[in-house]
Amino acid sequence: MQHPSEVKVAKNTAKLLALQLDSFALYVGENTSDFEELINFCNVNHVALLYPNSHAKTLTIEHNHAQKPDAIILLDGTWKKATKLYNLNPWLSQLPSFQFDSINESEYTIRKSKHEYSLSTLEAAAQFLEIVDQCETSDLYKLQAGMVKEQMKRMPEDVKARY
Repeated sequence: MQHPSEVKVAKNTAKLLALQLDSFALYVGENTSDFEELINFCNVNHVALLYPNSHAKTLTIEHNHAQKPDAIILLDGTWKKATKLYNLNPWLSQLPSFQFDSINESEYTIRKSKHEYSLSTLEAAAQFLEIVDQCETSDLYKLQAGMVKEQMKRMPEDVKARY
């Protein structure tokens, strides 16, 4: 689920996931009415949310793969926008939720976050796939690294210094 303000952002890692993953759907919106198709999908499939909320179960390497969801929802946007998406869509709180017990350090250096557990949408998806599906995800990280490198080339030196 992508916040509408992220659609045209050049540093958008959800776009990279859409290009790289076969089973990927991008839903753009803010309110429940924007996500009716996704809600209908959730009603007939075992779907979970990857978001650290109060009832999220922690994913570890020893995750019980028998409880693997058919699909996972990620909230794409800054933390403020992701939280807004979560709060404006109470149906999300009805889904099983997961969070990571620990995270790899983010390599998404072209965006700042005050949260130490911040990952790009691509990094969160990759870490989930590594843990739950035991997938090799190095190509996803390489794709993001290439995008970060290209974005850094285009930044003025004073902006680059902040990152």
